[in-house]
Amino acid sequence: MLMYILAFITGLLVKTVDWLDDDKKSKHPLKYFLAVIYGVLIGYLISVASFSVLFLGAIIAQVFARKVDTVAHRVGFLVVALSLLFLGMPSIDMVLFCYFLVLAFLDEVDYIGKWRPLETYRPILQIGALVLVVFGRWDYFAAVVAFDAGYLLVTAIGKRHKKRTRKK
Repeated sequence: MLMYILAFITGLLVKTVDWLDDDKKSKHPLKYFLAVIYGVLIGYLISVASFSVLFLGAIIAQVFARKVDTVAHRVGFLVVALSLLFLGMPSIDMVLFCYFLVLAFLDEVDYIGKWRPLETYRPILQIGALVLVVFGRWDYFAAVVAFDAGYLLVTAIGKRHKKRTRKK
């Protein structure tokens, strides 16, 4: 259960850094501190969790999709790498790694037209993880749902904050 709580907290922190960088255009040093924390958490999850290959594929997909595009997120990525050097890398099932890498990358593509909801809701990685439940691997789906729940919670709070500040 602890690993899923950590995945949820990681989702909260990643989206908070996004919100501070992209929406608030904040210069506040808090975002770097939060990036360090999420970097350590992601590194830890990759090192020890049963669903480590999911997070490894997703973090590498962020690089390929050019989503590690702010200094704060670069700090987070660097801390992930340093954490893995310190904590160690798990053995990697290359088929699953490539599977999650491709799915996570597809979630990051900028879609247009009728495909735009794919960019907004990013369901591809969740659906791919859900498929693995058929093979008895529910942990991947639970992990991505936990992460996304934290991420979407901050998204909802950010939207509420935006509406509130517009009314003033």
